Amino acid sequence: MLETMASVRNQKVAYKFRTPDTLEATPVAVKRILVVGSCMAAGLFHYAHVIFKGAEVDHVLYNYPGDLTEPPHPIEEYAFQLIHLPLRTIVPETMLSDIPHTSEEPFEEKLRECEQRLIQTFTGALAFAKNTKLMTFVSEYFIPQQNHMGRLLPRYDLRNPTYFVEQLNRKLHELAREHAAHMVQADAIAQTFGRKFIQEDLVWNWSHASYANDWDCIHDTTRIVQPTKLTSLYPINIEDFIFGFWSEIHAMYRTLTQQDSVKLVILDLDDTLWRGVIAEEGIHNRVVLEGWPLGLIEALKFLKQRGIVLAIVSKNDEATILDLWPQFLKHRLNIDDFAVRKINWRPKAENIQDILSETNLLPKNALFIDDNPVERESVQAAFPAMRVLGDELYSIRSTLLWAPETQVPYVTPESSRRTEMMQAQVQRETAKAVMTREEFLASLDVSVGIRPINTIDDERFPRALELLNKSNQFNTTGKRWTIGECQQAFLSGAIFETFEVGDKYTDYGLVGIAIVRDHIIIQFVMSCRVVGLGVEQAIIAGLAANHLPLKGVYTPTEANGLCRDLYQKHGFTLDGGIWTLQDNTVTAPPHVKFREMSDLARGDPC
Repeated sequence: MLETMASVRNQKVAYKFRTPDTLEATPVAVKRILVVGSCMAAGLFHYAHVIFKGAEVDHVLYNYPGDLTEPPHPIEEYAFQLIHLPLRTIVPETMLSDIPHTSEEPFEEKLRECEQRLIQTFTGALAFAKNTKLMTFVSEYFIPQQNHMGRLLPRYDLRNPTYFVEQLNRKLHELAREHAAHMVQADAIAQTFGRKFIQEDLVWNWSHASYANDWDCIHDTTRIVQPTKLTSLYPINIEDFIFGFWSEIHAMYRTLTQQDSVKLVILDLDDTLWRGVIAEEGIHNRVVLEGWPLGLIEALKFLKQRGIVLAIVSKNDEATILDLWPQFLKHRLNIDDFAVRKINWRPKAENIQDILSETNLLPKNALFIDDNPVERESVQAAFPAMRVLGDELYSIRSTLLWAPETQVPYVTPESSRRTEMMQAQVQRETAKAVMTREEFLASLDVSVGIRPINTIDDERFPRALELLNKSNQFNTTGKRWTIGECQQAFLSGAIFETFEVGDKYTDYGLVGIAIVRDHIIIQFVMSCRVVGLGVEQAIIAGLAANHLPLKGVYTPTEANGLCRDLYQKHGFTLDGGIWTLQDNTVTAPPHVKFREMSDLARGDPC
């Protein structure tokens, strides 16, 4: 057993434990990274290129507010920066040592002082991101491993350095959120790989807060008997932490840029969602759900909350499954948590093709999970771009929950309602099949409301950013945006003209954005769930009323053929690579009406 554990421990990919790359299809392209900070930052920056292949990494020394020097390259050349603020600047070594421990009150006062110093130091470190598009990651601090006053004393008390640093981390998280930076949970990573293998606080003062190393021993070489090096005295393992740290940033970067994002998870049922063949074996086996099935079920509920669409493809009798489902799954997972269900005896590849058509999603944004290798191979052959899981039973849950491709930067109201909206879309498409196009559109009661966004502080901005970075097919340029780039765009006069759509089936929420600057639509993005309803024509008519001559940009990508003729079919002419509408001859389709956004925001029926 120990030998098996040791072999797993020594695997080259051990540092990827928290950030599985199972769903990674295309690598990220990062040319240059900036690292800002003192001792720990100086140690970390040497290893970033191992995870970000081919990237060049620069380090700028930063200890105190005001001593930040210019980086060696223009700031626009960096894909992102990592900031690690030295804790000993915030909490000098002697700051707390002489305070009597008879009362917590003086430590509360010192915490407030440290928080003010943290604000100043943090603000100074953001100088390169000010008025730029530079994406910023901020590392939190290691938490001391024990209460240095003794293990019998109160845990959640500011006299305990562990709790004191936790409160500083909490403040750091708040500051990062206020400044649109992204926190790297260095302490959580240290916990994953084992604090005793990583942290130096068994030797150094706790406010130094770095990882263990042997640099100190060079100062003891003249002693009569040289002490044993720290890395020989204790089982130190810094490599997994450092590579795990950069893997965490790599995963966050992939999520922020929506690289290879999964929008749809399609599952088999028997021996995949539960143990055994329920229709044949019944539901009385007490372990039918115990263990990994419950773990998978819980993971699916989290995915649904993130806005990922769930679907079932199973060779089974649908009536039997629907009858048994509530008897053994009960409240754990409802059948309606799945937006689309194909429970029949057709080939699974055919069912999956129907699901992709009904949801307007691409194979590259779907994940198929099945225990049967024959079914997996069949689906993979039919959809080469689709990711497939099921061969390794005990890695599915961690992949679904931890892989960057299934994670989202924000959870928006639209995310939590995506299953409901997708079910409404399927209903709508079913109705469409039995009517003429004119009858179908006239029956929908489509309503559209347009509202501008001109600041990242707008409550709708997270959803707008999500749309920009997840939409592929109706996306006139395919550009992905960072928060910093959006901030720069707003400062340059750009407006995100967002639009929300509803019909008689549901309120689809914020489903599109036209980014307009100087009367030019520099990007038009729309969710596929409202494609074919005439919404884009209504939006252009609405924009043209305020932006003449209205112009637009289209840049072809592998996926955006759906909007290739957007401008041409609405009367724009191509002039020097820019589409131009000289006269406002575009009118909203007769079946679409404009409504006040307050009505849609309240969820009033459309």
